[in-house]
Amino acid sequence: MVRWTFSALAAILFVTVTAPSSQERPAARTLRLGGTTMQLLAGQGSLWVLTCERGCSGEARRSGGRIVRIDPRTAGVVASATIPRPLTIAVGAGGIYATDFERNTVRRIDLRTLGVTGRLKLRLPFRFSARDNAFLPQTVTVGSRAVWVDSDRGALVGGDPRLRRIVASLRTPPGAAGDTVDGIAAGAGGVWLAESLAGVYRVDERTKRIDARIRVPLAAGKFDATKIFPTDGRILALGVKTSAGVLTQRNVLARIDANHNRVEGITSLPSGQLVATTGEGSLWVARVGQSTVERLDPHTGRVLTRFRAQVGTALAVAGGHLWTSSAGGVVRQVR
Repeated sequence: MVRWTFSALAAILFVTVTAPSSQERPAARTLRLGGTTMQLLAGQGSLWVLTCERGCSGEARRSGGRIVRIDPRTAGVVASATIPRPLTIAVGAGGIYATDFERNTVRRIDLRTLGVTGRLKLRLPFRFSARDNAFLPQTVTVGSRAVWVDSDRGALVGGDPRLRRIVASLRTPPGAAGDTVDGIAAGAGGVWLAESLAGVYRVDERTKRIDARIRVPLAAGKFDATKIFPTDGRILALGVKTSAGVLTQRNVLARIDANHNRVEGITSLPSGQLVATTGEGSLWVARVGQSTVERLDPHTGRVLTRFRAQVGTALAVAGGHLWTSSAGGVVRQVR
């Protein structure tokens, strides 16, 4: 059952939508959801926003927020429900999957009602210490055979889509894939991990084993993998260059052939903190808080178009539109 709160109802009833003028170019539609936006993503024909509204600072052990479902065609809120201890979510045909760091679990949430329909306790495939063996889940992704959750302690666990049991458990380099929300992704025939300086790891969903470790060679310095975006037969890996063992502000895109587990090409990206997403056959990249968006061809890495638009802390493509969100709970259509 959905736990409706006054703030959730208020978000639905009083959300601000900027209507287009018949005499001017259509204005960007804006939704003011409130709270702190933690994640913005597209899935199952909708735009999804994860927010934190209370207890969000520090360890956030008693934090609370909301999952909001938006119709990208109308920019209207379809549903909203509270969620304790929000961290990261992933959306698939079987539901929404949300990590719970404090409880070492992943939760399954119904796409329509936004009610919790299942939980799975996560366990490390090894003993971390004599007194502490908590899994500490970070990010989650939905594969073709399982729901995958990574730990910052160097583990990857797969659960069946209904979260009834663990079906796979692997050890990975510690502290890598959980660094960013996009550090783990399923698609293009596998589950892919951005493993920092170790490169990109591929997990075969059928055998549930790591079957490839792909390093990205650079002419100078090393490639520190941070984000993964599967596309049709290709993996787009975003990373940062290092110099003398120190991270720089220079960003790099590596295009990986998913069929042969090899790097096809490397493209330089704008420097600084980036947000990125895929959709409409393209990779969209922008600097956080800046006003320029680049649309890249995922096959060649070439910039197809560059346009001015104010960008917040996340990007997503839904309903044929590019969307962005700010840390302050504002979601806006970019283009």
